[in-house]
Amino acid sequence: MLLSLIFWSGCLLAQDAGRQQIIDNAAIEYLRIAGSQSTLYYGKEQDLLPRTTNHPYLINAQYAKTRLSYSGIIYPEALLRLDLSRDELVVQSPDFRNVVLFPENVDYAELHGKHIIYFNRDTLPGCPSSGYYILLHSGKCRVLEKQTANLMLNSTTGAHYYILSTNYYLYKDDVYHTIRNKNGLLKILYPHKKELKRFISAHHLRFRRDAEELIRQTVIEYEKLSEL
Repeated sequence: MLLSLIFWSGCLLAQDAGRQQIIDNAAIEYLRIAGSQSTLYYGKEQDLLPRTTNHPYLINAQYAKTRLSYSGIIYPEALLRLDLSRDELVVQSPDFRNVVLFPENVDYAELHGKHIIYFNRDTLPGCPSSGYYILLHSGKCRVLEKQTANLMLNSTTGAHYYILSTNYYLYKDDVYHTIRNKNGLLKILYPHKKELKRFISAHHLRFRRDAEELIRQTVIEYEKLSEL
């Protein structure tokens, strides 16, 4: 009965904060009772990482309490971390196992204030590969951010380390565009290039300083101008 309540909470939006809190409390109680037997904790354990001078996780290596929707069930306080090197979303079980979630079951996760989704590659032009992405904006246009940690070797010291890379993708008019700089973004968002340049300047947005925010705000403004 309790699991059924949690499942339907993932299908229906809460009408008010009070109802949402009741749903969240039910989910937390379910996990407390089910413990490590919850279906959330089925899966392979994460392989050990190589010894490195830094870590490959989103923001930090510590688990964070995260609102997770998994197979239509809402888990308000799942302990998650996102491995950017192996593209794995990992949950910590009550018995402290590091369990890799099945990506096809991940609806979304609100991790470190970021909306994480598992994106499946389609056949549209420019479409990026399947994997975990940060969904920056979802409207008529869609903005995705992909962070990747690549393992490198310091030839002088022999130590391994990770280098973080970030790519941005804009879906517009059935095409995915890779966004590398402000000018590239404005070129795609025709015919409002001039208005958007003024918008960026007025809001003191800088691509090098905060590409994520510049792209997100500019695309939202484009949709307003285009009445999308």
